[in-house]
Amino acid sequence: MTFPLKRIAVSLSWLAVSLLFAGAVAVPSDADAQSASTKRAAPPSKSRTAPKNFARNPSPWVPNPAVSGKTAYLIVDATSGREISSDQADELRHPASLTKLMTIYLTFSALDSGRLALGDSLPVSASALNAPPTKMGLTPGGSVSVRDATMALVTRSANDAAVVLAEAIGGDEQNFARLMTQRARQLGMTSTVFRNASGLPHREQVTTARDQARLANALMRDYPHYYAVFAVQSYTYRGRPLDNHNRMLGNYEGADGLKTGYTAASGFNLVMSAVRDSRRLIGVVMGGESASRRDRQMADLMDRGFASAQSMGVSPWTSIRKPPSARYSAAQFVSGAAIQEAPRAVAKAEPSPPPAAASQAASNRVAGPAVPTPPEPENPPLGSWVIQVGSFNEPQAAQLALERATAALPSAMRSNASASVDEIQMASKVFHRARLTNLSQEQAVDGCKRLEKKKIYCSPLQVTAWNTPGAR
Repeated sequence: MTFPLKRIAVSLSWLAVSLLFAGAVAVPSDADAQSASTKRAAPPSKSRTAPKNFARNPSPWVPNPAVSGKTAYLIVDATSGREISSDQADELRHPASLTKLMTIYLTFSALDSGRLALGDSLPVSASALNAPPTKMGLTPGGSVSVRDATMALVTRSANDAAVVLAEAIGGDEQNFARLMTQRARQLGMTSTVFRNASGLPHREQVTTARDQARLANALMRDYPHYYAVFAVQSYTYRGRPLDNHNRMLGNYEGADGLKTGYTAASGFNLVMSAVRDSRRLIGVVMGGESASRRDRQMADLMDRGFASAQSMGVSPWTSIRKPPSARYSAAQFVSGAAIQEAPRAVAKAEPSPPPAAASQAASNRVAGPAVPTPPEPENPPLGSWVIQVGSFNEPQAAQLALERATAALPSAMRSNASASVDEIQMASKVFHRARLTNLSQEQAVDGCKRLEKKKIYCSPLQVTAWNTPGAR
């Protein structure tokens, strides 16, 4: 029996496409370990396949049509959020290991709320051991401290450390990714979706340059006492140095953090911040062709940004005071000095119930104090403080979250706070943001700390142009 040549040709073409996609699931390391290379990394070999539990997405990699491979960048003034230069800053990109900035943010939050201690001993699961490189080198059946795991994220960009922290905070990595996305919404990162804690390839894990700038700003604003860890160029774990992939730290005047990232799908990414002439800028470059070209582009953009900032008369950077909730310092992360708590084993947290179960539980809840919903909530004034409970697709969900949070606060704080559910729009999406306003900084920080102890995740935020564009 013979087949027409045309049909054979078509079959061979589809076979070639299938093989190409199959090769794409191979896992590159956080590849700035190869930052000396000036060529774009070649696609991974088909012989290097991902473990079965990789990123909870075992199917062959299929590109996300909404994500472009083109370079995107954004330079902003860290004090005001004022944009200085940009290109495609609101277009979707894959974050790669920039994802770990949110993993670190939630780790800082867990430390300051008391859910974790810096010396806690976290169990190393099979999922962590099976994480593809780059890794910090954990042992089967062993454990690792919160301090070591966090510093391995900052420097080595270790994927095994990301899984360990995700399981300690969220119960499992999938639930932790939901917490990451929820916190992203609270921080105004309305275009970002997380599917894992490390940034390993997942077609649905997306972000934008603007969202990454918001996250960098939030790390500096909410955890100024920890921010200096991002400037650490090498951290020693079990006698082995874990070198920082961010080469800008030693090569760009004024640079003091934050993070690099790379996968074949994302290209070479970088979020950094630098201070010159009493001004601080945040820079984001995504989709670079190589680590060296990305770094050169960032240096050029930041140089021009500082020149523009001076001519624009942007406000000088003022160091943010250590918040009342701070339990440690960056020095304790780096040296381990003066850690008061004795190491304690941390049992694996229970994962949150699925949305359907959560909705059923919410419907059976005991009613808390009534929270009035203003028909047309006014934006709080610039400089004031709020507790942001979350951003939701439906106004009813936002109101429900606000009621739950309000019921968990002391009566004195409830009497002072104003409840607000307002709409924010990003492109074609509308979100309903739940906030408690009319608070002092101390009230917002203390209130959020109380809520997080009851597993109600929130953010104490100072109202700025970053998170409330229409604030008066």
